[in-house]
Amino acid sequence: MASIQELSPAHCVLLATHYAADSHIDALRSLSLARLDAFTPETLLRILLTFLPESAEPSTYNTYAQEVASRFYTQQLPKIDVDTTPVADVSNSKAQKRVKKLELLPLAHASCADLDLDLLTLFLIHRAYRIDAETGLLGLIPSLVDPFLDHSQYLRAWFISNVLPLLRLDFEYYPDEGSTTSLEKFSAIQGSQGVEFLVRKAEESRAESASDDTRIARDIKGIVGPWMYGFDQRKDRKVHDTARRRSSVGVSAAEKTHQGENAAPGAARNHHDWEHVYAWMVRKAPQRFDLISSAVEYWDGPGDVDLGGYADPSRQDGLDEEVQSQLERRYAQAAFASVYSAESDSKDTVQAAHSVLVRLSQIMEFIPPPDLASSVEMLPKIEGHTSILHSTTAAILQPDSLLNPNHPLTVPTVETFSLLQIFVYSAYILADLGHPISLNNLAKFRFHSDEDDQLQLVIKILKSLANRTKFDEESWKSARSKLIWLWNWGMDPGEQHAASGPGVLGKIARFSLEKEILTSLLVAGQLQLAVRIYLPEVRGGDHLQDPDIEDCVLRQVMQYYDNASNGNVTRGGMKKALDIMSAFQPHFSNSPGFLSTEALLAATHSLSFYSLTLQHGVPFRPVNIRISEDPVSLISKVLEQNPRSYTKLDDLVTIGQNLVAARLLEKEGPLIEESDVDTEEHKRQASRRVMGMAIEAALAEDDFETAYSFVVNRLNPSFDPTASKDSSSANHHVDDISWRAAYLAGRHRSPNSSLASSTATVAGSPALRRLEQRMELLSQALLLAPPSSVPEVLTAWRRCEEEMSALLAQENEAEERFNDHADSRAPGAFPTQATYIQPRREVGRSATEEAPMGLFDVARGAAAAFSKSAFPLRAGASGSASGGQDSGRSSLDASRNLSVAGSDLGSGDESNRVRKRDMVANAVTGGLASGIGWVLGATPAAENQQGNR
Repeated sequence: MASIQELSPAHCVLLATHYAADSHIDALRSLSLARLDAFTPETLLRILLTFLPESAEPSTYNTYAQEVASRFYTQQLPKIDVDTTPVADVSNSKAQKRVKKLELLPLAHASCADLDLDLLTLFLIHRAYRIDAETGLLGLIPSLVDPFLDHSQYLRAWFISNVLPLLRLDFEYYPDEGSTTSLEKFSAIQGSQGVEFLVRKAEESRAESASDDTRIARDIKGIVGPWMYGFDQRKDRKVHDTARRRSSVGVSAAEKTHQGENAAPGAARNHHDWEHVYAWMVRKAPQRFDLISSAVEYWDGPGDVDLGGYADPSRQDGLDEEVQSQLERRYAQAAFASVYSAESDSKDTVQAAHSVLVRLSQIMEFIPPPDLASSVEMLPKIEGHTSILHSTTAAILQPDSLLNPNHPLTVPTVETFSLLQIFVYSAYILADLGHPISLNNLAKFRFHSDEDDQLQLVIKILKSLANRTKFDEESWKSARSKLIWLWNWGMDPGEQHAASGPGVLGKIARFSLEKEILTSLLVAGQLQLAVRIYLPEVRGGDHLQDPDIEDCVLRQVMQYYDNASNGNVTRGGMKKALDIMSAFQPHFSNSPGFLSTEALLAATHSLSFYSLTLQHGVPFRPVNIRISEDPVSLISKVLEQNPRSYTKLDDLVTIGQNLVAARLLEKEGPLIEESDVDTEEHKRQASRRVMGMAIEAALAEDDFETAYSFVVNRLNPSFDPTASKDSSSANHHVDDISWRAAYLAGRHRSPNSSLASSTATVAGSPALRRLEQRMELLSQALLLAPPSSVPEVLTAWRRCEEEMSALLAQENEAEERFNDHADSRAPGAFPTQATYIQPRREVGRSATEEAPMGLFDVARGAAAAFSKSAFPLRAGASGSASGGQDSGRSSLDASRNLSVAGSDLGSGDESNRVRKRDMVANAVTGGLASGIGWVLGATPAAENQQGNR
């Protein structure tokens, strides 16, 4: 066996490859020590790199590699004999040929090809790539590199930024994951794609289970943080790669390309890879804000990284103080931007945003925010920040702009921090009010919505609150305070009179907001609370004025009224309307609108006790009164559809008066005001109109006695103490009702009456009394009727007189028969001729012939006779009316007293009563006879009566 010294350099190289392939490091060391002339350090390291099995334990050769690279063999090992047998039979020429054919790997890995590094560093890096590529035993690399970390800063940075995060990602943090990543591939990742890759497993595990909230923060600290340690290496490698591809472009231009193509949105010109993490936070926040909030809560920023003890004590985490400070501020800005980007409207998201605020206050050393459940008095105020609110543009919330270095909302300052707090609390309050809205949409709503949008939101919130079953007075007080805070964001109370506020509802006019709140309190039945808030003893400038409150109250009352299906005020919407009126009436007792509304409710309630159906079988509803052009006409339908309802005249008259009093209320509330005199005149007209309707209804049901009583006691113009004697037009209207009612009653003939069957005496005959009453009514109609209607009344009068004459003839004939029969049966009777006794109606009539009279004289005489003796009830009725006025009663009470007085007079002693039949006959037929006597040349009736007197 040839000695080592006898071997040629080619044989030595071949023998070294043999021992390297067999992992016989001791023999290789002895060979290299014995033949220093045959090997260069680079050659030996390349032989190790090429032929030494990658699965070999690094501890067996890393020390030797260091000795080779340094040419300083410090390890004292016993020399062993080197067996040269493997190359003994190889000739020198063949050995040289075989050496030339050896394909030794380059010492520098492709990633380090352009770098000026020492041999050992190049060997260790390349060896690590070979181990991972050939065996996948990534766990061998730390034992290979760890002993030499102090040897090279580059090696340390490479190990921390490549090997350490990959070890944690595939083996330590997620050992159960089946897929692994090669070191070669991992070293190539960069920019935003690199960040996405590093946190991918944390995102997936967080989506599957939220039990471990710290996982994303752990990965940022333990994976992303170490990866950031190699930022400078990646940057240099990028520059060199770009320089090679574009040899014509200088280094500065290459750096410019690197920064322009890979910079995160909003990053500074000399950006760090941490900017990609910040961009990732803003990008993920809209859909995964829980992930981002967890990261912020458990991660303090770029300075909070876990390098596994491999960091260089003299150069903490690879960042100098200035860069570290800048990155910390950018991290805070990214947290701000993430909160503004959140698109989930859940309460969990709002609570997570609040936890981010707490964390930011710790990082930035700000005053920590109060709890979410704090009262509105404890919430932060907007004082001093209005300039931020008014200096924004429409693009302020675009995702790409949130990380701009000069963004007015996300640059971390005390002012922007306070504003962010206010947005978070606003979102929490809105969610508590039943209208959750995401922080992103809330910010857009604040800056981009108009007054109508904000008012619709308020209405929606208030409707949902009004529909809650368990929402008491305290809850409503709290809800109002929250809405006011959303309007002014805690503005100074001295500025409460401002028409608009800075809050998310600030574009709504203050009085409009208060009116909506008041309306909701009315809907919810919180009437006493509404009175205490809006009608306190001491009024402030922030409250509604009385006209606004009145308008709001009446509108809500009318809404309940219009939607009611029954007019009874003890049921449904009418009850709610009455409750509202009762609560506010003491404060608006003299308001025309309130008085009209009360009259409307009273009339509607009274109508509810009658059966009333409109056209086509549609049942009556309260709103029919409001939409009717003539509400009083509904009483005629009541009289039609309710038998004997005319007997409730006082109730019907009151309904009519209330309907007139409520005529001021149109669909949009009280619009017209008139004097008390006009109102009373309209009420009087309505009363007489209702009386006329009742008289017609009584006649339709053949109740002549009731109709007669109404005409004589209630409808006679002289009975009305409220009648105006100065208004000719009004009197004409009243007389029209009076004469028509009297005429209809006077011409009425009962279908059940029969004159032929009457056997009563003249004084007691019902038929004669009925005719007597009819003629009295017709005489009243004759007095009140317009000239054009007099012939019609006279025609009816003539028919009554004909009936009267026929009845009198029948009674006289019956009386004669009775007398004759009685005389013939009397004892000792003698046949004598009975003396005809003239009826009482002939007494007082002159036997002297009268001169003829004209028709005008007839009418004038009839009127004079009527005025003196035709209506003896007038005097008593007038006295009763006068007494009623003296005692201060209302016109309606006076009318009732008149009715009672008239009834009493009509039922007096027969001996003291002037017979209407005689009086009417003397007045009318006497006047007509005088007219005929004038034709014959007789003395006028008036003169003859004067002479008789």
